[in-house]
Amino acid sequence: MNRIAFLFIERLSSSHADVDICEIREGQRPIKKAGKMFIKLVCMMAAFGATLSAITARGEDLTNNVNQVTDIGSKRQFWFNAQGLVAESTYLKILQQRPVKHPANPVLVADKPWEGTLVQLYSCDVHHDPTTGQWQMWYEGHSPGVLLCTAFSKDGLRWTKPKLGLQEWKGSKDNNIILQTGYTDANCASIVKAPNEKDPAKKYKLYYWVGPEWFNSHIKALGFSPEEEATARNKINAYKRNGLYVAFSADGVNFTPQTNAPVVAGGRQALNGDFGDTSFVLFDEQAGRYRAYLRFIRNRRRSYSMAESDDGVHFKTAVPVLDPTPEDDAWAKINNFKRAEYYGLHVWPQDGFYLGLLWMFTISGVGNPALGMGGDDGKNQPHLIYSADGVKWQRMPVREPFIPCGPAGSFEAGSIYSAGDHQVVIGDEIRFYYFGVGYTHGYKAPINSPNRYSGFGLATLPRDRYVAWQGAAVAGTLLTKPLKFAGRELHLNLDASRGETRVALLEPDGKPFAGFGAEDCEAIAQDGFDQVVKWRGTSDLSALAGKVIRVQFSLRQSALYTWQFK
Repeated sequence: MNRIAFLFIERLSSSHADVDICEIREGQRPIKKAGKMFIKLVCMMAAFGATLSAITARGEDLTNNVNQVTDIGSKRQFWFNAQGLVAESTYLKILQQRPVKHPANPVLVADKPWEGTLVQLYSCDVHHDPTTGQWQMWYEGHSPGVLLCTAFSKDGLRWTKPKLGLQEWKGSKDNNIILQTGYTDANCASIVKAPNEKDPAKKYKLYYWVGPEWFNSHIKALGFSPEEEATARNKINAYKRNGLYVAFSADGVNFTPQTNAPVVAGGRQALNGDFGDTSFVLFDEQAGRYRAYLRFIRNRRRSYSMAESDDGVHFKTAVPVLDPTPEDDAWAKINNFKRAEYYGLHVWPQDGFYLGLLWMFTISGVGNPALGMGGDDGKNQPHLIYSADGVKWQRMPVREPFIPCGPAGSFEAGSIYSAGDHQVVIGDEIRFYYFGVGYTHGYKAPINSPNRYSGFGLATLPRDRYVAWQGAAVAGTLLTKPLKFAGRELHLNLDASRGETRVALLEPDGKPFAGFGAEDCEAIAQDGFDQVVKWRGTSDLSALAGKVIRVQFSLRQSALYTWQFK
């Protein structure tokens, strides 16, 4: 299945009476857009699509749904969670945005002896404390064994690596190492700062993978000196089996590892397959519990399951949530790869639903199994996905990397891996930190090869501007199904700087409430993250709060990202 087919499926599932054309942008620059062939295809099949959507779109009797009312309260509506509210969409495109990479990239590289030639923000994390303004990063160095380190910053761009005096490396503690496990691949750490934790000594939880069984079968192939191998064995002997372990800290620097048993044991689990290393843990404020997204091998493919915990230590049985599909393989083949698998996954709660970055691993062939490269060569790139509950996930209309690899020769030419936990929001900007490498997954050189080039990048997106309903030269309209709201005003995250947007509030039969028609609305013709709609000089909607209404947006050369009554 190619991109055209994806877009046509999206059009049918949205019950749109007119053709939706999807476009993907990086900042304000179009990257991918469906062209004449797509338009011709959809027009040829328009009669079929219109038949399927007639009940809820163009042929709909607006009074039929008066008893099917959704109470949205004051919840913010994105494209992701508002699809079920849309009754009709006319002459609108779905605009997918990409974050823009920072010109200062890479913002951190390997420049310390204990980091070797490779640093990894591999899961790991970046936190920002709004009260102090301090930034902290947790990452991996490889010398060649994996070392967990931390760095600090005042602006999130220029980072310092303090001499903490905690961990000895080659006879010295003048380093920023916070944990050494003796493991030689990747700890794939997650840092969780849970607001419900009552024990101050466990304010920070560091989840990390250790695989002593993998270590024993691969150590000889990694090129360790006898002294390095002895040191690694001495440390990893504290861990008795493969699994996801936890360490506790009061300050995010001094951690106490719990080596007696993993919180999630590795190996084969019923319904899931073999549980492996690239897993991710977060505290979900919406659900009020911890969630671990765990990578499994199911049907010989990298896939994902999810396990929950109330205390962050005792996790329930994992349930499958994501498996590669034939559409993923088709997309990989279009891009000259053999198949696709899921190598990593980061999830964060967002306004009652969930967003995630799924590492799409497009496999080209066999790499170097002797060096523990999984036996597969290919690229990893994060794709944006979304879900109502964090279990059942959906893909975007256009399947494209959210943060794509960089040009040949760059630190991010081979693969990109996102950083974990919640994304950092600074004012009107969302920051996505990531780890890039200049080589593909199955690269044949040892982990400490001088030919390895890696670094950490930053990409930024305007606040909440993931996806928009976009109107062009002919104004497009978006009409909701019947709903109730709470609040006094309607706020829009909207870019109408090249056109104008109007909003009408309608009764269930489609007639405008007196004074709230499109002709009564004061046109919005500027760009802003929080623009208040006014009708004849007033924005007060108190008289309509709690009543059954419909909302109709008219968008001319405008992009609507979110709308919210509050």
